[in-house]
Amino acid sequence: MRALLIPVLLLPLSAYMATVQADPAQAQAPSPDHPKICLVLSGGGARGAAHVGVLEALEKLHIPIDCIAGTSMGAIVGGLYAAGMSAQDLEAQMNRSAIQDDMGNITPRSRLTYKEKQDQIKYLLRVEFGYADGHYIFPQGIVNGNAPGRILNVLTLAQEPNTDFDKLPIPFRAVATDIETGDMVVLDHGDLSDSIRASLSVPGLYPPVHIDGHLLVDGGLSRNLPVDVARAMGADVVIAVNISTPLAKGNTLTDVISVSLQVVKLYNIQNVKDSIATLTSRDTLIEPDLGDIGATDFARMGEAIDAGEQQSYAALSKLTDLQMGPEAYAEYRRQYRRSLPPPHGIDFVDVDGNGDISPNLIRARFGVQPGSPWRMEAINEGLRNLYDLGYFQRVDAALVHRDGVTGIDLMVQPKEWQPSYLQFGLHISDDFEGDSNYELLGSYTATEVDRMGAEWRNQFEIGKTRLFHTELYQPLDFNDTVFIAPNAEYLNQTFDLFQGQDRVAEYGTVFTRGGVDLGWRIGDAGESRLGLLYGHVVSQPRIGDPTLNPTYRNTLLGPQFSLGVDTFNNGSFPSQGSYVLITGFFPRGSLGGDASYDKLDATAGRAFDAGGDPILLLMEGGSNLNTPLPLYDQFQLGGFLSLAGKRQGQLRGDRIFDAHLVYAHRVGNMVTGLGGGLYLGAGLDVGNVWGGTQSNTDGMQYGLASFVGADTVLGPLYLGVGGGKSGNLVFFLYLGIPINGDTLAPSFGN
Repeated sequence: MRALLIPVLLLPLSAYMATVQADPAQAQAPSPDHPKICLVLSGGGARGAAHVGVLEALEKLHIPIDCIAGTSMGAIVGGLYAAGMSAQDLEAQMNRSAIQDDMGNITPRSRLTYKEKQDQIKYLLRVEFGYADGHYIFPQGIVNGNAPGRILNVLTLAQEPNTDFDKLPIPFRAVATDIETGDMVVLDHGDLSDSIRASLSVPGLYPPVHIDGHLLVDGGLSRNLPVDVARAMGADVVIAVNISTPLAKGNTLTDVISVSLQVVKLYNIQNVKDSIATLTSRDTLIEPDLGDIGATDFARMGEAIDAGEQQSYAALSKLTDLQMGPEAYAEYRRQYRRSLPPPHGIDFVDVDGNGDISPNLIRARFGVQPGSPWRMEAINEGLRNLYDLGYFQRVDAALVHRDGVTGIDLMVQPKEWQPSYLQFGLHISDDFEGDSNYELLGSYTATEVDRMGAEWRNQFEIGKTRLFHTELYQPLDFNDTVFIAPNAEYLNQTFDLFQGQDRVAEYGTVFTRGGVDLGWRIGDAGESRLGLLYGHVVSQPRIGDPTLNPTYRNTLLGPQFSLGVDTFNNGSFPSQGSYVLITGFFPRGSLGGDASYDKLDATAGRAFDAGGDPILLLMEGGSNLNTPLPLYDQFQLGGFLSLAGKRQGQLRGDRIFDAHLVYAHRVGNMVTGLGGGLYLGAGLDVGNVWGGTQSNTDGMQYGLASFVGADTVLGPLYLGVGGGKSGNLVFFLYLGIPINGDTLAPSFGN
């Protein structure tokens, strides 16, 4: 659950909020003889969208609301509505897929940088940590960071930090729990976004929030249906909406998120019963039947809204004594629900609290420049980009009016530590004929190396391939569009030589090298690099007749380049987007090396959606540009998604062409917490390699494979069988992305 909140919801309220705060009288009751009606909204995660439906029913029945008390999701909906947003606008926002992704902690792959996309393919676990004041520091919650704060900050962009919640269009209270004492804390002033964020901070998922000396977490632990809070606000009539989530069955408690939510539910159930027991005959309790909609089913919030509206009519339509006439309700809406247009533009952008981090970097990543029009989507996206840097615990913004102009004050809170990241992955391949490979993958990244945002990146592999790669990634501008990357690498790996189906030799190759790349980022879609490489390679037979298999000892020096673009929507089973990777290496004896050759390789892929089933078309072409390649750097072909029916790397040559068409039919889903879809699939391969300058399409090889696949938390898993023209069947097992690349390919462009 990335955030039980709503991004970019209340920017249109900004000017209105400033007007309301200047006129406290607007927060008074509609008329002296009308009972004071208070709405009480419970927590419940995605099910809480039903509150929006109840609000729509209240508006259609002309029942005014004089005060609101809410917990968790009830605090979100109640706070938004109290601040001036209409129920219709709330519904429109909650039905946006981008909002649902944010609320469900789903980061679309399109929002990842090119490097993050490649890391996502390799690694399955990411751990953030830091070191400060003599001890290691780890995040306080799984969903650590700014998502709740950022989203709610957009809600209250024009508000003063010291807000009296009685001066909102509708007086409001958010309920949280003091984690040190277990006591309920009623939040009635201060920063509205912080107050709501505290109310929903489920322990173990979100970090606690510090407010007025309290360390606050989810209000549902102490009062999930705060009827008594409404009474304290002077309510004559309480309309309480309980959408608390039923306890989950044991077989669904398969991950830390579901277990953490279950603990919160256990606390909620009893205190909700106690609150309901205090309701009187004048009060109304609404408990919509939301069926199997769960607390994390954010994609189904539209269903919850509809159920909330339809099922609340029966109870609310009976409250005829609370309904206002059309004219009176129109006057109520004019006074309490009116909104003014937002500012026309942004005249300045200031930065506060950045510490050692350059304000120029912050402004550049925010992206909204002075003179820009006022666009809520752009401001929200800018705040998200700032947080995605990984440097900050909080990223907030405030609307500032100064000397007749309007601007934004960016308020950032750097993390207490200089954040570093560890990532781990696993790659397994087995053809059940003695060729098995088990690789442990890992990386360590240190950030904030300098004020420009440099990073020290390290990768390692342990297994059949042993690799250590280190690089200093140094941006040359604050937008990180141009960078320089000095790097070094040690690579030790083996490859096999075949005659037909028989393995006749095994080579060991050790390659040590250093170099420097100049690169350009292509937005988040890709990057290109041009660099110079110097290295030494030793490649010699470990198994096989050394008199028939030559030994290579070469010093390599020459330029290299790479261009990568990745817009796939899924790294394992993509159904949309494209992929391109072009690499070139041109060592030259004239530059001081003792080997000269050219190697150019291009891979392109396109994914399609066939009624919910992914189809992938992948093609590769490579050439030596009429220069013979050394054995250790020849192109390889063979294996799953390379050429079915052949052993992995069975074919080697100086030129290559291959094309692959893969179809996967989704047949089910894995158990929650263990992964995504289950697939039955098939692949058709065509291709070959050629020696020297010869290439002949008459020599094309063909392969056909079928497999069972699963999108697991450890990566994609494939089990299947393939065959080709020779009639041989090859079985295969893969965990991770099937890779059958060139021997030295991992050295380039990483």
